[in-house]
Amino acid sequence: MRLNTLLPLALLAFNVPGGARAQTVSGTDADPVAFPMQGMEVPERHFMFNVGGGLSFPISDAGDRFETGGGFQLGAGYQFHRSFGVMAEYFYSGYDIRSDVLTGTGIDGNHYMQYGSLNAVWNVIPRSTFGFYVIAGPGLYYRQVELLQLSGVATVPYCDPWLYYCATDVVPVAELVGSRSSTDFGLGGGVGVTLKSSGELRFYVEGRYHYIFGQSFDVPGGDSRKADGQYIPVNFGIRY
Repeated sequence: MRLNTLLPLALLAFNVPGGARAQTVSGTDADPVAFPMQGMEVPERHFMFNVGGGLSFPISDAGDRFETGGGFQLGAGYQFHRSFGVMAEYFYSGYDIRSDVLTGTGIDGNHYMQYGSLNAVWNVIPRSTFGFYVIAGPGLYYRQVELLQLSGVATVPYCDPWLYYCATDVVPVAELVGSRSSTDFGLGGGVGVTLKSSGELRFYVEGRYHYIFGQSFDVPGGDSRKADGQYIPVNFGIRY
């Protein structure tokens, strides 16, 4: 074939549209760039929340002064990927002062703690019916202690028509001696296990360790001690 015949044929081949040259196995048109992406998983993104409650265990110096308490937690966040998200949480808990701490003083008291934290959440096995996750992050912790002293008794009328009972009861009256509070920085981290309920809704049980960097106080003898706090709350509830 002569050169003046091959040159027009070559130019015609280069001018054929790309869609006509890119054929799949089935013979249909396909985008050569998009084709390799077919079948790949698209990361799931959605809002997260959790609601729960349980027991909270003061440990170390805090455990020497406060009884085991109870509390509840609320959280909301965003899942950037099936295995990773960020969650903001609020936690409230209350504790009684141990009976042997204020022995002989006639004083009793209560301790309350609240905190807000921002946490990273790693879902280790997100697709499993039984899940496992790690959570950790910084927070601000508000701790309050109230001291109460028995100041006497009072008579309080009580009447309940459904119990067919009306009388005047004698009840103790407590007076607030003092209340102190502090807001400090702290860190927390822990693990949780989940059980799938419906869709992305899961039941969870979680244990977490919190360390609070407390303020310094001068004690008799010229020493200084920091009111650091350590707590391990164990909560259960639902999360999405």
